[in-house]
Amino acid sequence: MNLTNLAIDATSLTDALDQTPAIQAGNNLAAHPQQCDPRVSEQFLRAFGRQSSSYFALQPDCHHYLDHRAGFVPYVPVTLLGQRVNVVPTRPLAADGDMHRLLAGFERDVPGQPLFVGVDRAMARTLGEQGYDATVMGTEFAINPADFSVRGRAMKQLRHARNLDRRYHVRVQEQAAGEVSRRQVEEISRSWRSNKAVKQRELGLLTRPPVFEDEWGVRKFYGYVDDALAAYVFFDPYFRDGKLQGYCANILRASPETNRLGVLDHIMLRAIEQFRNEGIEEVSLGIAPLHGVRRFPDDRPGLRWAQQGLYRHGNRLYAFAPLAYHKSRYRPRETPWFVCARNISSLRVIATLLKGTGLITA
Repeated sequence: MNLTNLAIDATSLTDALDQTPAIQAGNNLAAHPQQCDPRVSEQFLRAFGRQSSSYFALQPDCHHYLDHRAGFVPYVPVTLLGQRVNVVPTRPLAADGDMHRLLAGFERDVPGQPLFVGVDRAMARTLGEQGYDATVMGTEFAINPADFSVRGRAMKQLRHARNLDRRYHVRVQEQAAGEVSRRQVEEISRSWRSNKAVKQRELGLLTRPPVFEDEWGVRKFYGYVDDALAAYVFFDPYFRDGKLQGYCANILRASPETNRLGVLDHIMLRAIEQFRNEGIEEVSLGIAPLHGVRRFPDDRPGLRWAQQGLYRHGNRLYAFAPLAYHKSRYRPRETPWFVCARNISSLRVIATLLKGTGLITA
């Protein structure tokens, strides 16, 4: 689906909101956690989904705190030792001028302590005005397709992947779900997870679990080697000022037999070419959790040190360093993202995020 010319229609947003019973029920949704009506969530994403992870608001475990005129806060309740923390996995979907009101209602109406994770610097500043501290928790990598090139010594690995089709019978296609074997797609996913520390379930919060059906706005590219499905990359859209800004490479999976060939990078590079031809301004490679954690004014030293320790010594739990290295090969722009907390200990922040992402099950 090409969303290049998609723009927000304020009238249709108002109409969708007025026709949504869940919105009319009011803002006190503590007893009835729910998700937005799809029409409403799509409109809010178009209007306010400016962070590359904004589509994470629609992941299956997210509840939505709704303000019928401002926007919504996506959150995942995580309970540890009987205490609930509401983890917000991306920037809430609202205009800057409405953000304080939306957050005040969220804190008032939803039981538990809020914890904001993977938010940009602007959102960290907004939360700082409400007494939250901000600690760097990872780095987002992004490129401008118009300027991107695989020329030069530093890009040798990617150039090798780009030319994969000169050595093998490789083709890349953007396809709808009905054009691809669901069985083969799921088998690649299972094989991909079998090589990860967490094998039995999908991770959440810092990524959006894969959906193998068609999704609004999501672009899905599939790679074939010798006409057999070998890998795929799913891209989530994000917006600025109501217009499409870019795509985030959220899901990248390949069969073990073909992954070593560089087929995922080949798909990525082909997709970047396609986006450049469409005039897309940005492609995000997503966040590398715990990469680039460094001192930030008024951050939490204990939380910072704990994250740095996990990055160095926790790669059996999650491939923090290899993931960051892979993204860095694209020579992208690097932007820090933050975890913002108030009245929650650093130990509980770490434990909540490990449980919420699925890295621990305690």
